[in-house]
Amino acid sequence: MYKVVWLCRFREGLDREEARRHWRDVHGPIGGSVPQVVGYVQSHAVEPLGASELGFDGYSCCWFADEDGYLASQRTPEWAELGVDGEHVFDMAWFAGRSAALDERTIVEGPAGPFKTVWVVRFREEIRSDPARAREAHEYWIREHGGRYGTAVPGIGRYLQNHCVAPLGAAGPDPGGELEFDGFSECWFADRTAYERATGSPEWAEMGADAQTFCDVDYIGRMGAVLEEHVVKAPPA
Repeated sequence: MYKVVWLCRFREGLDREEARRHWRDVHGPIGGSVPQVVGYVQSHAVEPLGASELGFDGYSCCWFADEDGYLASQRTPEWAELGVDGEHVFDMAWFAGRSAALDERTIVEGPAGPFKTVWVVRFREEIRSDPARAREAHEYWIREHGGRYGTAVPGIGRYLQNHCVAPLGAAGPDPGGELEFDGFSECWFADRTAYERATGSPEWAEMGADAQTFCDVDYIGRMGAVLEEHVVKAPPA
């Protein structure tokens, strides 16, 4: 599968709930009609985590059979219609640096409970500026931060890491583009109480201390959210 993400922010001045409704009820069905899209999930940010206000309004993930399918989708009339509609609700310029092809890694395999959270991850600047260290950071994020610390946290029902592998531009892959972020972690819990117990545990505190060794924790603090998930087209199992 070829998975992509677009972090989004609504146009300035729009009523937030009206923007969310349009994204869900108008924009979503258009995206779902693109023939090559085999999975499409919207994640609406509804509440900040660790910050006074939301740093973004959510993100859309789409799945394609392969990169050729993604490229073919951009030549369809449905994709053109999607772009026109996006102007009504999104700050289109904000997508630059915040759209990427992804490498999805399952850290905790389990049920996707109704309480979903996300933390958008950015590595520390000295790591991001060195390609070798950035590759090592991705591997460490999977192996140690997720595989060692994340799996020890009680109450996480499901935990996915999504690692950015290439920036996307308006016309597809953009090898010369620069990404603002390096990926994002999604966690599902049975309910808010399970989330609060997990984040109040000593294991979570150890995971947080580990994050400081390779992540820009101030950035993550601004880019964490409780999500409302809308499945437009269920992704392949």
